[in-house]
Amino acid sequence: MIKSADYLINSEADTLLPDSQQRLARGDTILIFPEGTRTRYGEPLKLQRGAANIAVRAGCDLRVVHISCSQRMLDKQSRWYQIPLVKPLFTVRVQSRIDSQAFSEADEDAQPLAARRLTRHLQQALVPEETK
Repeated sequence: MIKSADYLINSEADTLLPDSQQRLARGDTILIFPEGTRTRYGEPLKLQRGAANIAVRAGCDLRVVHISCSQRMLDKQSRWYQIPLVKPLFTVRVQSRIDSQAFSEADEDAQPLAARRLTRHLQQALVPEETK
């Protein structure tokens, strides 16, 4: 089902970057959850570098979209069938664009360093305002 929806599979490391670059070059949008698809409740965010690596190597901008929920649900510790007693309210906060190239240097060998810098920036951008 995932393949039929044309998802990019992150376990297919050999094709993930070229496929991502090709889609971005066509003008497509890619939605990436740099933390994974679900948060670990009560733990600090731990981002993977995949989103930053794709952005740096494809030379594209990023846009951080922070999704929060008034009720605890759909996190790593919860089951999909555990429905809260109170109707959940989702808040979607769309932030400004981030120029991934601002984290890069002219040297292509510095791309891993640029991805680490960008990941640190994303980590800060994803911290909710009330906890800063």
